[in-house]
Amino acid sequence: MQVSILLPAFNEEMSLPLLLKKINTLQSGESIQLNIVVVNDGSTDKTLENIKGFNIILVDLKYNQGLAKAIDEGFNFILKELPETAIIVTMDSDNTHDPSLINDMITSIQDGAEIVIASRYVKGARIIGLSFFRQMLSLCASFLFRIVVPLKNARDYTCGYRAYKASLIKKAKNHYQEKFITQKGFGCMAEILVKLKLYKPSIAEIPLILHYNLKVGNSKMKILRTILQTFQLLFSTLRSS
Repeated sequence: MQVSILLPAFNEEMSLPLLLKKINTLQSGESIQLNIVVVNDGSTDKTLENIKGFNIILVDLKYNQGLAKAIDEGFNFILKELPETAIIVTMDSDNTHDPSLINDMITSIQDGAEIVIASRYVKGARIIGLSFFRQMLSLCASFLFRIVVPLKNARDYTCGYRAYKASLIKKAKNHYQEKFITQKGFGCMAEILVKLKLYKPSIAEIPLILHYNLKVGNSKMKILRTILQTFQLLFSTLRSS
């Protein structure tokens, strides 16, 4: 089985090399082939220079277009290269996500799940180093999405650490075309789940220990913009339902 790890990266000169080193230590079964796809979202620091020498596939966006565009371009590239039986794993590139969960994600998909979410809201999950305010924002978003867009077994709608069956993403992209991801920023992760609801996917969640204390530099998330995008997505979903 082929597994592609999709890493959207913007100015992660310090964090991304640390994450790639961790991924390279993963012990996967002989039947698992791991590929790492880094989508460089127009980084202006030494991100590209510092990841030279790693065994990766690089998709280079010449200027910064935002997380949503980086994720979408990564999906497009991977779907052209991999069979529908493959697995796509999305992760943040800031070294806050533990790659050791990938093996559990693969196992869950082999057991029948179509989406596996590394969740902050299941037993065993922890959040280290994130401000109380940010934690409350994420928790409120989870609560609202679970009311407006209920998905069985889904609690964490905004975390970017997930695994998908490639066939599910391909179906959605064929159906929605360029409207699959319309959010411009971090709201795209919730939008993906909203769009995939159409297919009534089998979802599993595994506990995430979010190591925000390992993040180098400031967050790239614009809090006010993300809040506005979240409410816009919720409102548009209510109108279309």
